[in-house]
Amino acid sequence: MIAEALDTLITLGWTFLAWLLILAAATTAALYTVAVTLIATVRAVRRASRALLRLARTRRRPRPSWALTRRAARTLTRYNEAA
Repeated sequence: MIAEALDTLITLGWTFLAWLLILAAATTAALYTVAVTLIATVRAVRRASRALLRLARTRRRPRPSWALTRRAARTLTRYNEAA
């Protein structure tokens, strides 16, 4: 009777250990997936924001007067004369 109880206890111990290893592997895979997804999202947002900032900077650069339309040149001239 005691031998069967010990045998059952050992079997349950190995089963528990197997379930623990499977659970640890599944948790590790899930956390790895979340981390990779988070890193990819942060990189995409950072690249997009850099591109938008670069685009915003290039639009604010002053253009030479010969590249302006007639109306924009008149407005710029009036602004410079008033200053």
